[in-house]
Amino acid sequence: MKNLTIALLLLATLSANKCADKNGAAGMTNIADQKWIFQTLNGERLNLPDGTEAPWLKMVGDQLQGFGGCNALMGSVKLDGSNVSFPGLGSTKKFCEGVQPTENAIKGALAQVQSFKMDGGLLKLIGSAGEVATLRAE
Repeated sequence: MKNLTIALLLLATLSANKCADKNGAAGMTNIADQKWIFQTLNGERLNLPDGTEAPWLKMVGDQLQGFGGCNALMGSVKLDGSNVSFPGLGSTKKFCEGVQPTENAIKGALAQVQSFKMDGGLLKLIGSAGEVATLRAE
């Protein structure tokens, strides 16, 4: 009886571990329908005035929704495997003095994106010259 109990506990533990790995891996490769908060841009942490909402992106179907720190971002998303691009990127047109340089850099970086990779829970957006931004899921 003791051996049967140990065997059942071992089986349950291995099964739970396998399910967690499977679901975790699937979740990490699906970047759509998730709000992603910018962490770095061109290798540098974002420098925003205190009280500024952090810039973010969300890919819903073939549409991009986002916020650059001052303006709403919008456009299209082309996602194919690990390839991603944001054609037709646009934004509203408010001017926010302390945030505008960061927001302009975000729009410029997004125009360069060609692919992505997941690394330790971070979404890394990659252009032809390398990593352009890192984002974390909200």
